[in-house]
Amino acid sequence: MEKLPFTSFDFWGYLAAGFLLLCAVDAAAAFGVLARKEWTFVEGILAISVAYVVGHVIASISSFVLERVLVGKVLGWPNANLFGRSNAPGWLKQLLGFYYGALPAETQKAVLDKAVQSGVSAPGEALFWLAFAKARSSDRTMGRLNDFLNQYSFCRNVAMVAFIDAAILYWSYLQPKGPEAHIWWARLALFIGLVLLLRYLKFLRHYSLELLTAFAHGDEAKPSAK
Repeated sequence: MEKLPFTSFDFWGYLAAGFLLLCAVDAAAAFGVLARKEWTFVEGILAISVAYVVGHVIASISSFVLERVLVGKVLGWPNANLFGRSNAPGWLKQLLGFYYGALPAETQKAVLDKAVQSGVSAPGEALFWLAFAKARSSDRTMGRLNDFLNQYSFCRNVAMVAFIDAAILYWSYLQPKGPEAHIWWARLALFIGLVLLLRYLKFLRHYSLELLTAFAHGDEAKPSAK
């Protein structure tokens, strides 16, 4: 039997996000396309293809808005926060205390002592890529990193589409004769978006936490006996 052309992440990361946006647009515009009881095979394939493409668009938007802007410009990257090098305001650190917790001082020292051996003397992007290069030699570490990557990417994409859906449904509610139910769906979408945004930050932090601790305490490859 041939393998399906989609991985589990394709389904959860792209198809789910794409369908959620299509459902909101379909409901707001009162098309009723997705509510049909009968679908032809071709229509089903077309719907999946459209949702998959839309999911990739959402992933690009969420990567820019939530990752590059929110995390990169406002909250700070976990690989800096784990060394206590965040420039975020104090109120934000208190609000998102789980995101700003630093590694124990001994672990920070172990990471930096090991990094110095490869010419990297301070936390930052160079240290991140050094640790990642070392992690690639361990299937176990890469497996855990890929799990965190899939989880934070899913949460990021669906959080983004939930915020977009909330805006679409709220706009629909404000229209003349807008359905009353749409304001409640908009509030639910906003709530889901906020919850998944926090989950995204949690898994993003766990990714760097796993990467750096594995770098600090992972066993070096032993040379083979001659």
